[in-house]
Amino acid sequence: MKSAPTIVSLLAWLFIRLPLMFSLPFAAMSLGWVFWGFRYLNDRVASPIARRVADFAVAQIPLIGSSLASNLDAFFHALVVMGLFFLGFLAAYNLAALLNGIVFRFGMKSIHYATGAPQVPGPAGMPASDPFANVERIGIVLAGGGAKGAYQAGAMKAIYRFLAEHNALGKVKVLSSTSIGSWNALFWLADLIMPERNWQNRSVHEQWWRAINVKSLAAPSWYVPGLRNAFLTSAPWQRVFDHIIDRDGVRDRLLQSSIHFYMTRSDVRSAELTCATNDPSPPPIPRVAYDTLDPSEPRKFIAGVKAAVFASMDLPPLFPYATQGNSLYEDGGVIDNLPIQFPATKNCDLIFILPLNSDFEQTPNQSSIIVRLLRVMDVRQGALERGGFKMLYLYNELAALRDALRAASAQPTSTADSTPLADALLRRHRLISVFAVCPLKTFVRETIDTIELWKTREAGIAFEVMHKATADLLPTFKFKPQDRTRVALVSRSGITWDERF
Repeated sequence: MKSAPTIVSLLAWLFIRLPLMFSLPFAAMSLGWVFWGFRYLNDRVASPIARRVADFAVAQIPLIGSSLASNLDAFFHALVVMGLFFLGFLAAYNLAALLNGIVFRFGMKSIHYATGAPQVPGPAGMPASDPFANVERIGIVLAGGGAKGAYQAGAMKAIYRFLAEHNALGKVKVLSSTSIGSWNALFWLADLIMPERNWQNRSVHEQWWRAINVKSLAAPSWYVPGLRNAFLTSAPWQRVFDHIIDRDGVRDRLLQSSIHFYMTRSDVRSAELTCATNDPSPPPIPRVAYDTLDPSEPRKFIAGVKAAVFASMDLPPLFPYATQGNSLYEDGGVIDNLPIQFPATKNCDLIFILPLNSDFEQTPNQSSIIVRLLRVMDVRQGALERGGFKMLYLYNELAALRDALRAASAQPTSTADSTPLADALLRRHRLISVFAVCPLKTFVRETIDTIELWKTREAGIAFEVMHKATADLLPTFKFKPQDRTRVALVSRSGITWDERF
């Protein structure tokens, strides 16, 4: 009974989710191999090889009798058959991937994602009360989470609109991101969050998420065991970048953005976090390196942003390492899936945090090794995000202690010595308030999860639910430092709060 869903899933992958210019040749060559090629080579290759190996073993080991020699023949024949069977499918896979790559390279595949010009909201009428009156610098943190970026995108729309309605978009100074968060960050930096004409329409950002299709973002690539540690290429997704982002108007918005962005990636050799940034003076943070991009060199800058985004989204083992010079990079979430430290150290006093893994409770699977390993990865990503929230407590406690010490001292405290206290007093960050919203784990499991980039309809649902929940939360939120960090966990049935950080 369990085999039927497995077969349906396999057929769905082969003929719906993967490119047909890969699937059809692969299916045809595989069938040809099973019903003709394998039998042909088995008769002419496998049997003779097995016989010769068995004869060689008998000649080298005189104690082997005729009965045992016959068994050795069968044993070696089975080994050769299994190897030959696997090699046939491997050859079919690589030939189909090559054919699909040729079709892609010659531009024979259309791009169905919408494009549009940046939309910049005009000045809004002054509201009765300004929730951002005491806020000077706003930071935004976008976590990684693959297809779960749809939830993040919905929350981003609500936050963007709320800031625009209170003339506070200009207060956004820092945007740090990891993995799919770096892709979402592009749309904020390029002003593609706001729809044309009115907010009831769909922006370029929302249309992208409502049209996601895995075959338009990734494609099978060549694979040989022992020579390559990835199965896919992100070339189709990079083409989508060129289609939406690297175009007149949008490109200019990126170049002119006053927001300092930090797009993280993991250095494979050094295990250090590396950031692509447009900040000419990034904060010195131990074990963090920077690749500073200069907007005065437009083509080099855009190429650097593109490389940074796809290195940040380089999810192992799906995609090959991203390369830059002699360095190899992969997904930023390997080291830090919620890069809170950048807006915190750049003196932001309000941070909008959009995690995607902070709720990760589920019933353990006790029968599958694969599911168990995936669960370990899930827990690790959630623990990284919760660790980021815990760090905010330390920043706020340090700021509060420093202010209290200065208020109680009649004389300025000397900071000439290099001591922990002196270093603490040299910091200038203020108390940080946090607005954080995350999808509930059960909502994720029933809608769209990390690798499910083929769930177009579910991505739209995730976007809508998160947008409405965030829009409902924002008007009642008190934008001031909280005694305890709280994360709003969103589902279709409503919002629950998690304070266990």
